Amino acid sequence: MTHRHLSLSFSLSLLLLAAMAAACNRQASAPPAGLLQTAIAATLTAAPPLPATRTSPPSATASVTPSPTLTRTPTPVPTGTVGASPTITVPPLSTDDPRFGLGLNLAVPDYHDGFQARYTWGELADPGATNVWDDGRLKTSDLLADPFNWWSTTTSDASSGDFFAEVTAEIQACAGKDAAGFSGRVGGENLNSGYALEVSCDGNYRLRKFTEGSVVVLRDWSSGEAIHKGPNATNRLGLLVDGDRITPFANGVPLGSSVQDSSLGLGTFGLYALARETPGVVVNYDDFALWRLSP
Repeated sequence: MTHRHLSLSFSLSLLLLAAMAAACNRQASAPPAGLLQTAIAATLTAAPPLPATRTSPPSATASVTPSPTLTRTPTPVPTGTVGASPTITVPPLSTDDPRFGLGLNLAVPDYHDGFQARYTWGELADPGATNVWDDGRLKTSDLLADPFNWWSTTTSDASSGDFFAEVTAEIQACAGKDAAGFSGRVGGENLNSGYALEVSCDGNYRLRKFTEGSVVVLRDWSSGEAIHKGPNATNRLGLLVDGDRITPFANGVPLGSSVQDSSLGLGTFGLYALARETPGVVVNYDDFALWRLSP
């Protein structure tokens, strides 16, 4: 879907076995102060099609010599006592951590996706971006350094209202404000609304709100000491959304104070790459985890 001067239209992208819709917004001319028009893409759920049934033609009659029977020697089964399963130990949260007192068990998320199975997130192929599953990760690439963002949303039952969620992002060759993007409470008719955390190659972050084609900066680019700078850097991105409070995290550390906004409610999650200096910048995502906050 392309936005020109705040009007919408629809485009359809087909990638491999997954068919999905992609929506985006184009910057309007002379936007009012505090309003930035960028591009968004949100993928819709699409189950992979079943392969068509084909009947092979009859084969010619021929004399076949049976293959010799192979004899295998069983591999000895090792003996011993199976050890106990490892226990994950999470350090207690400090009292000044925004997550303190929310009843979160950080060792056991309510939902986890290790990206071992395909089609748990949408995929897309567009002249501006590609988001595809690749060997146990979601590989996102923003092909043009323009005002367009394209995100893939989870196709699993991972929607939530109040939550804490994390995902591991590995950015490759990058510079400046090339960034990894992680969005929550994604919704809207074309999945083009949501709160988004972007963590850049040069160690900065920002928070934006996308609402059906318009974009508002909730916190502009700010430095974050906990952010690992690129290129080839890996960061654990986190979002805590509790009522009208939105708190960004990097590597388990809050990035500044919370911002307040209550205009978006229940939604799902999105992942994307953001090119500003490096057309074709790649961000690989893995290990998504979600904790729902108790009402």
